[in-house]
Amino acid sequence: MDVRRIKGRPVAIDYESTQAFFESRGQRQYANLLSATMYQDEQPELVAARDLAEKQRVSSVLALTDIGKVFDIGCGVGRWGWFLAEHYPELRYLGVDFSASLIEQAQREAASRDLGQLAFQIMSATSLQPNDLQLPAPFDLLLISGLLIYLNDADCAKVLRDAALLCAPGGAIYLREPVGIEERFTLDRFYSSELAEEYSAIYRTVEELHGLMAEALKGTEVAIEQEDVLFADSLEKRAETRQYFFILRRAGGSQ
Repeated sequence: MDVRRIKGRPVAIDYESTQAFFESRGQRQYANLLSATMYQDEQPELVAARDLAEKQRVSSVLALTDIGKVFDIGCGVGRWGWFLAEHYPELRYLGVDFSASLIEQAQREAASRDLGQLAFQIMSATSLQPNDLQLPAPFDLLLISGLLIYLNDADCAKVLRDAALLCAPGGAIYLREPVGIEERFTLDRFYSSELAEEYSAIYRTVEELHGLMAEALKGTEVAIEQEDVLFADSLEKRAETRQYFFILRRAGGSQ
């Protein structure tokens, strides 16, 4: 039995090691910058294909033309900012991440693309400070893409509730997570030969995510509008996990 792969039961992961992991990722050079947070270091074409497929899917299910302000929680290198600014140049975008090296990468890439409407700042998703945000709430769209996998259950619920409270009436929250297909399992400082580093993550089931959202979103007027698997089989590599997304919508507004 591999003690670093825990199936079925909840296990807390250590945030200090997770932050060290991402600081290291943010300082590396990749054939595709997106690999810093999307991995597949030796398959830059797969990274590009997944990035494109995710953005096309989200564009097809959200009315992005009506979005004025976007908040990207756990923005990594800012890949959502590039896409949104290039297609909707009038919107304003703020991305936050707890990794200083990833934020540096995001700022550098936005400057190289001449995307001055993108703002980034260092801030942990588990301790969001609304009054300190460079772009004030409320937001028409919030992005939480591949973040909850690195958070323990209580912090997942907090992030979801914080996002709901920062969402404008009629606004949307896009949530995307790799989920455990059959059961929850946790990697606890598991050494990945593919990444050449220890890696911690929690793969929850869709049912567990439903439970977290039901508790976190009570009284917020935010509810699930749509959910589905994200990628075609050809873009998936793991037998135990699958990328899954939710569109959450806050009541009110003109939507």
